[in-house]
Amino acid sequence: MDTMDREARLSALRSRVRSTLDAEEADELVIDSVEDMSNLNDVERLSVASMSWGEGLEDEDGRRLRVLASVLIIVGSALGILSGLLLLQGNPVDLLAAELLETTPTVDLRMQALEAESGEALEGLTIEWLDLETETVLQTTTTGTSGWFMFEGVVTEPRLLRASGDGYVTSEIEMVAQAAGSPPVTMTPGSGTERIVLVVGDADDWTLDDATKLSTAIGIATILTGGVGILAGLEVRRAKKYRRTQYLAGIGLFSRGLILFGPALILLGMVLLTLAKGQFRDWEGDERVPDFS
Repeated sequence: MDTMDREARLSALRSRVRSTLDAEEADELVIDSVEDMSNLNDVERLSVASMSWGEGLEDEDGRRLRVLASVLIIVGSALGILSGLLLLQGNPVDLLAAELLETTPTVDLRMQALEAESGEALEGLTIEWLDLETETVLQTTTTGTSGWFMFEGVVTEPRLLRASGDGYVTSEIEMVAQAAGSPPVTMTPGSGTERIVLVVGDADDWTLDDATKLSTAIGIATILTGGVGILAGLEVRRAKKYRRTQYLAGIGLFSRGLILFGPALILLGMVLLTLAKGQFRDWEGDERVPDFS
């Protein structure tokens, strides 16, 4: 009778071991622990030991994936913080270089002089391009047969344009030169001088100061999102809240460490994290369970 019971147990155990090799049923298999190992022979003990070792190996692999995901997220976020610091550190240097190297852009200013009442083109007017503060004459020219004139290589800073001619009021215009789109100079018959403030394009132009402010804002945002990414990496090590950890890592993607390299590391860490989500306290198997800790 004992021999028959032993054979039955051995047959059942072998059936369970064989079922573990079936990939389709591997996730559904549950191996019951054997309380009394003394009644099993060597083959049975080896089978039970191998199954226990397999379960322990799965847990160890999950921990390794979680640690690797944590390292990737932290490194990617740290690169983002480094990029943000470089942005903040580079702004004063850029400003100083722009001033020392005189990198103010220049354009060729082309405009037309017209009679205010009739709209006819005026030929032979004297056109002067002056410094706005000292009124030093920088360039001088005259209008052609169609009323057009041009100044080459003028800087895009506020300057004074003076147009004068016999029988017309001298027109002085405060303006910023631009390559195209400048309005015509209208001349009124009479005498005297009229001054017009026409800073063309100044309100909408993108200045170096605007670029500096934007770069500073991007640098600060990069550092903050990088800090959130590092927090996500630490949350991975704690393994408490899976979804919260993924959300934090997603914010860390915006740290833009070395443009693409940092976000790629964080994204890879998030992918590995999905494979190791069973390591988190609020997950059990494939079903999410509440964490009351």
